[in-house]
Amino acid sequence: MTADEEIHLGSIIREWHQHTNPSVALERRARRATNRMIQANLRLAVSACKHYRSRALQLRIDPMDLIQSANIGLIRAVELFDPCRGYKFSTYAYWWIKHGIMRYFHDHAGTIRLPAHLVETAMKAQALSRDMGASTPLSEVAEKLSISSERLNFVLDRYSSCRTLSLDQELGGIDSDGCLGDLISSNNTDQPNEDYGWIHSEIAHLEHYERLVLACRYGQDSVRSLAQTAEQLGITKAKAQRIEQKALQHLRRRLTPIR
Repeated sequence: MTADEEIHLGSIIREWHQHTNPSVALERRARRATNRMIQANLRLAVSACKHYRSRALQLRIDPMDLIQSANIGLIRAVELFDPCRGYKFSTYAYWWIKHGIMRYFHDHAGTIRLPAHLVETAMKAQALSRDMGASTPLSEVAEKLSISSERLNFVLDRYSSCRTLSLDQELGGIDSDGCLGDLISSNNTDQPNEDYGWIHSEIAHLEHYERLVLACRYGQDSVRSLAQTAEQLGITKAKAQRIEQKALQHLRRRLTPIR
């Protein structure tokens, strides 16, 4: 819209809001003017949301919800705009759009809602800490904000303690099959208890040397080689290999199910 259109439409809307008993014709004209100014500045609201895209992704906020909050601020700006002050509507509306976005962040930043002024102070303190350096004392940040160090400590402590995560939050994106709750182990879950009694009972049916070879080769923490097994038992490597193969064949026949 041109500056003259803004002044003309803004004057109609302001007259409607200031009139104690507006006529039907005035109300109809004012509503058309309101819709015209809102539609002409929708791109301004979308443009303002782009500056907060990273924060919206961090808080897992739908971008369309953020745009709607910006539109609410735009509507409020249209209602309160005073064309007699001489500034452009976009300059005035941007403040209300930003206010609507920040209000949405304050209300939906976490499960536990904090007062808006407390969240705003915490976010300003974090921004100052990034600009001034991570090693900046908290007292200097508090001085920049014109508050005491004790107050700033209280604000940051409440802000950090109220940040929560949902156990239903997806891992690796929206299309992921897993969620955060899948990574939490339960102390009540029974630990697996492997029972190898069945294999020991089958080994007991083998011949004496077959049991000795298997026990010497596989019965320790690490598997021994055939040469080490043969040396331990005082036999040749070839004989140890034949005894092992014979023992494994007997176990396979006993453990293979009959069809």
